[in-house]
Amino acid sequence: MSRLFFVPAGSILVGWHLLTRTFAVVPFVLWVIALVQIALTKPAVGAVVAWIVIVTLIPLLGSILWFAIGRRSLRSDAPPQIS
Repeated sequence: MSRLFFVPAGSILVGWHLLTRTFAVVPFVLWVIALVQIALTKPAVGAVVAWIVIVTLIPLLGSILWFAIGRRSLRSDAPPQIS
């Protein structure tokens, strides 16, 4: 077996292993954060359901879209709060 692809048990993740784990974990974390933020918003149910569908069907792109335009669009639709 080639030493290039062998990672001994108990060793620290390095190189490609770390890179592949990062590309697997980061989109998942973004997806979870986006879903939690969407679920906690208070505007119309239709908009919340639409964003949940978008983020669930297209996880990485949907999460990026949520952080880029979704949060602002739902906040601007909400009535002003009196404190």
